[in-house]
Amino acid sequence: MSRRNTLVVVLLIAAATLAAVLIMTNGRSLAGEPAQISDSDAYWWWDRATPVGSTRLVRNSSGLTAVYDATDLPAGQALTLWFIIFNSPENCATSPCSIPQDVFNPDAAADFYFGAGHVVGGSGNTSFGGRLQVGDLTGSGKAETGLADPVALTNPYGAEVVLALHSHGPALTGQALQDQISSYLGGCVVFNGPDGFAAGPEDVPDAVGECSTITYSLHQSN
Repeated sequence: MSRRNTLVVVLLIAAATLAAVLIMTNGRSLAGEPAQISDSDAYWWWDRATPVGSTRLVRNSSGLTAVYDATDLPAGQALTLWFIIFNSPENCATSPCSIPQDVFNPDAAADFYFGAGHVVGGSGNTSFGGRLQVGDLTGSGKAETGLADPVALTNPYGAEVVLALHSHGPALTGQALQDQISSYLGGCVVFNGPDGFAAGPEDVPDAVGECSTITYSLHQSN
C-alpha cells in the first residue's frame, strides 16, 4: 500500500472512532437523545469460547456506530468490517439468529452492510470503526452479491447485530486493494468454509483470491 493510501485509511479509521467516542459521551448522542451502548467480546467464527478482541456498539435513532478492536489477525491481509443486521430478531428461526439462514429469512428483515476496511499490520492487532445509518441502502451485501433485494436498517434500538470481519486474503496493490477493502466480493475468487464462513484455522485465507468471514461479535437488543 502506498504512503498516501495508508494515510487515507488511518484518517478514515480515526474519524469513525472519534464519531463513536463523541456519541458515547455520557451515553447520549450529539443531539441529546439517549444512546444505547453495549460491549461484547469477539471470537473466531469456529471458536465461540476464546475471545480475540472486543467490540462496542452504539445505537441511536439515526443508526448504529461500531468500534471493533481485534487481536491475532493474519498480518498483511485485507479485511472488511460488516454489520449483519436483523430488524426483526423475534422472527428468526433461532436465538441468536442463524447465519446465513436467517439473513435470507424475509420475516427477519435482515441484510449485511459494509462498515470499514483496511490492511492488518505486522502485529496482527488493529481497530475498525464504522457507521450504519437508518434507511441507507449503500453498502448492502445482498445488493452487491445479487442474492436478494437490499433491506435497510429500520429498527436501530431493537435489531440484533453481528459485527463480523471478512478476510479478502493477502493485500494486493492499487485499485485491486481498494476493491478488497471497500466491498464484500473484492479480490474474491474462492470462498473458504461452509457458505464462506471459516469453520477452522484452515479456512482463514492465505492465498490471493481466497476469502472467508473469520470473526464475529454479537450484540442482541436490550
